[in-house]
Amino acid sequence: MEFVYSTRNPDIPTAYSRLVAMHTECELLLPRMAEEKARDLVGRVWTLVQEADARYNRFLPDSPLSALNRRAAGEATEVDGEMFLILELCDTFRKATRGYFDISANPQSRSGDRTWILDPAAHTVRFSREGMRLDLGGFVKGFVLEKAVREVSAATSCAILSFGGSSTAAIGKHPLDAPWPVAVGHTYYSGRVARTFHLQDASLSVSGKDPRGRGHIIDPKTGNTVEKDGLVAVTGPSAMVTEVLSTALWIAPETERQEILSAFEGYSAWEIRCLADGKTRTLKI
Repeated sequence: MEFVYSTRNPDIPTAYSRLVAMHTECELLLPRMAEEKARDLVGRVWTLVQEADARYNRFLPDSPLSALNRRAAGEATEVDGEMFLILELCDTFRKATRGYFDISANPQSRSGDRTWILDPAAHTVRFSREGMRLDLGGFVKGFVLEKAVREVSAATSCAILSFGGSSTAAIGKHPLDAPWPVAVGHTYYSGRVARTFHLQDASLSVSGKDPRGRGHIIDPKTGNTVEKDGLVAVTGPSAMVTEVLSTALWIAPETERQEILSAFEGYSAWEIRCLADGKTRTLKI
């Protein structure tokens, strides 16, 4: 964990912290906050992130999610309250996005019958078949970012959090009294900006190919890796919802995007097409 406190501008002392977790670089900027208070807040936020990483990382053999993936095809498996809530939310989002957001579609369980049965009374989960796995990587970033926003908002009205640049939440305005500028990088040219969004008490999530141009998202309908070009960016009040929507809208065909988005009031989405000549074209969804 990195922590830097700057008083170079005495009117706007600023704390910056960085943590590598959840397979990404998490950053937190806290302007106009006393150093001791900032250190304490940073510690609480990064604890949330590290705890989530330990619990919901399917690549860690001793994580609760890995244990669930090993057992739930053979027997109804009891999980704790937060895990059960997450699975309920993911099931709700799967239905609301016409199946394009699906935590059971991943390299380990691409196709076939992929349903999970929840028993609210017993707090148990059972998978529909052997070999099925759940991957919460596309959900937990937004879920934890939203928890972090609540923690930070209780302490300050001016901050910005970024989880890998693809998930960002702005609290209040920039200290110079304007919305926070958040840049989306060009997929072909490192360091070049494809589009800048301006956030105030809002979140932004971006989905698409990774910075090296590799597809890594599975289409739940086909079981194939999505290879289309372009990015989808979603803004709105909830970091959790923008994370879900950016994934679903990027996978979904253009003919279904508007209807999916219309079910989520207060959210806006754009397709950003990065061109080989360095230019971009942005289309409102």
